[in-house]
Amino acid sequence: MTKTEKKDPVMKGRLSDSVYENTAFKTTRSFLSYAGCIGIALAVMYFLDGTAGVILTAALICAFVISIVMTLAVMRSITVTLTADRTALSKGDDAVMTAALSKTLILPAPVVEIYTDATPQLELSGTLYKAAVAGRETNRIKIPIKALHSGACEFRITRIALTDYLGIFTFRLKLSEEQSRVKMSVYPDIPDAAVQTDFLKTTTQFQSNDDDDEESDENSITPTGMPGYDHRQYVPGDPLKRINWKLSSKRDIYMIRLDEQIRGAGQMFFLDCQPCEEDDRILTVRDTVIEGMLTMLTMLVREGREATFFYCKEGLWLSADIHDNSDIFRLQEQLGEYTPCEAPSLIPPEITAAGKTPICFTAAYAEDQGSAAQIAAQAPEGLIICALSSGLQGISPNLWTISQEYEFKKATV
Repeated sequence: MTKTEKKDPVMKGRLSDSVYENTAFKTTRSFLSYAGCIGIALAVMYFLDGTAGVILTAALICAFVISIVMTLAVMRSITVTLTADRTALSKGDDAVMTAALSKTLILPAPVVEIYTDATPQLELSGTLYKAAVAGRETNRIKIPIKALHSGACEFRITRIALTDYLGIFTFRLKLSEEQSRVKMSVYPDIPDAAVQTDFLKTTTQFQSNDDDDEESDENSITPTGMPGYDHRQYVPGDPLKRINWKLSSKRDIYMIRLDEQIRGAGQMFFLDCQPCEEDDRILTVRDTVIEGMLTMLTMLVREGREATFFYCKEGLWLSADIHDNSDIFRLQEQLGEYTPCEAPSLIPPEITAAGKTPICFTAAYAEDQGSAAQIAAQAPEGLIICALSSGLQGISPNLWTISQEYEFKKATV
């Protein structure tokens, strides 16, 4: 038998300090009521019947002592096991946490109160659950949760309290880290968006590879002995990897390079996401940026292009090479465990060492644009992409925004 108490929607998923204040108030009130009963028993002994008063007083004192002793004994015999039916979720998925209460003593346990909490990526239907454990049975309390935002997250039991049989004192049950916490991951979505040619043309201007070589009038060898590059207009069936993206963006038509050697590892992108106090708006901005980045990588793969994406984890820059859709799905899983951290450098050194112009997806927002503004100042020629809902503006002439529908548009100055 369990009971769930819901909190106000504003406080959902958060255990307020008032819970502990209410517990102290309840204990004081209950103790004063008990003391009043003792007072009445003493009054009966003094004014009405001494024998009956003594018996009544002794019974109340014995009941108090027995209640405390039995509660402490039962509390020592209770064990708690916290499990989840799944630890990897997609946004919008539901899951069920199970808190299993069991004990070794046959004595019935008083009411057990379980207080729960979670990181903002998860939504709780309630934060306080009450249960009782009779005999040596196991009582399993089901706690539903829902994934709202992507990234590494955690569900935890913040407090387990037992009230003695008389309802006067409350005792806390100590839990280890393993007993009270379950780490989870929520995968970001990969939106199915159409190829946005204007945005892809803009990103190609930041690619540094053989596309920098203009077309040559020579068929194979220039008079100086240097190889030339012939081009023609793209026709269906041509290998997409032979498209000269820079020249195509200038002519507004796809141009195929006819040389045999294809060099260049593709474009390089990185995520700027600084640690901060998280709330629904900040997590929404972060989701939009990460999912917009996955959308862009999907568009690149459809165009037959490759890319490398950098993100910071535990103070180190990590990279993911994107060649096909399987690489995007693998990156999606990695970002399901993502937690913002302080990066060792504003821009991954691999990008500057490769001579690439930085293309940054930033989760910065208007009230805290420090990292994005520093990146724009360090690489004024770079491309910065942010969420439209972030309110970020004016930090760079090369600023693009991602809408909630994952449309990329150049920010107005």
